[in-house]
Amino acid sequence: MLVEKGAMLKISQKTEYAMRAMIELATRARRGSDLVPARALAEAQHIPLRFLEQQLGALHKAGLVESFRGAGGGCRLARDPIDIRVADVVDAIEGPLYPMNCLTDHECFADARCGIQGLWTDVNMAVRQVFENTTLADLAERHRRLAEAPMWAPSELIRPRA
Repeated sequence: MLVEKGAMLKISQKTEYAMRAMIELATRARRGSDLVPARALAEAQHIPLRFLEQQLGALHKAGLVESFRGAGGGCRLARDPIDIRVADVVDAIEGPLYPMNCLTDHECFADARCGIQGLWTDVNMAVRQVFENTTLADLAERHRRLAEAPMWAPSELIRPRA
């Protein structure tokens, strides 16, 4: 997670791609698909294959994805989507996240005597709580509902000025 000018908190592209791949795997598992080749995941989610393979490696190492080589190989979720939390995916890709360096490096001149540090701790705890309480099944269901809903272009949502 990065802190950028103009954005309070920004999730890295690595985590974004990993989440999209996990939702795709959860959706396909729901439809009864077993193994999904990385290339099919990459194409379905418009993710560069090489980049996706790195994220799948980290997810495999964390025990979230199983992968099988060879003809007919591919990957699948290692657990039921209801048992995989967003926090599991984020931790596998990013490691512990903190919105500000002062929560990890403790080299700030004010360190624990700073009132702002408490604010960043509260922000960190709120974000972490959302990650802990949201499962891959929740995201896959949200994705399914949105895919079934009518889609509009942003221009169609803006009322023309008279």
